[in-house]
Amino acid sequence: MKRRLIFGDLHGSLRALMQCLEKAGFDSSEDFLYSVGDIADWYPDVYECLSFLKGLPSFHPVIGNHDVWLQNWLVSGDAPYIWTSQGGSKSIASFDKNNVSEDEKMEIARWMSTWPYARVLEDAVIMHGGPGLSLSDEDIIAIASVERGLTTPAPDGYWIPDGKEDTILWDREYFRSASYDEKTGQRNPIGAWSEKKRLFTGHTEYASAAVFISKLHNMVNLDTRCGSYGVLTLMDMDTLEYWQSDKSSELYPGYGPDFW
Repeated sequence: MKRRLIFGDLHGSLRALMQCLEKAGFDSSEDFLYSVGDIADWYPDVYECLSFLKGLPSFHPVIGNHDVWLQNWLVSGDAPYIWTSQGGSKSIASFDKNNVSEDEKMEIARWMSTWPYARVLEDAVIMHGGPGLSLSDEDIIAIASVERGLTTPAPDGYWIPDGKEDTILWDREYFRSASYDEKTGQRNPIGAWSEKKRLFTGHTEYASAAVFISKLHNMVNLDTRCGSYGVLTLMDMDTLEYWQSDKSSELYPGYGPDFW
């Protein structure tokens, strides 16, 4: 039986990804590999991460907010301060140091435009942020089928617009509510999402090593701060067994939070 493996927010830390895949014994011909988004920004190997993952036919990502910013830059050269100040400058530097041609940039952008906002599997749903307090199961199914374009506007990052796709990219309230319930041990309804399928998200940093697994709300948050001073987490979606890298700041000496 093929394993379904999924990793958290990567943010350009190729060394962390390779470490996790090695620990898990990942076989690209036997295992499926999923991502909760945010491959881009912060650590220096963004281009290298994309190149490696693009070569894996078993890789099935969803788009993260940082990935949307990067895709827009690849197509238009647009580099707003909100992006460059949140790790985008490291993505630009990664492409520059590898002398990536405009044709290859466009090829990568076209590939990234195929990354959906959400993936709905038989028993699980994958998205970057969360369903918020208003998105229903039917909303998520509809959003998962939305075709993203090369010039999809980048979100601004300060608020969640009316667009349902932006909610999926930016929502933190669902995770925060689930986290609160786990601490209190009391389950309270959250929004319109039914929780019938296990929800895998990232986007909101949880801890530098601990993984958030909510039994009360059938949810996993895989953002263990790989993009700052934490580790990358790779998880088996069925057994919830997981493997973790060393801290990215240790894998890239002199390139941790103090560098930024």
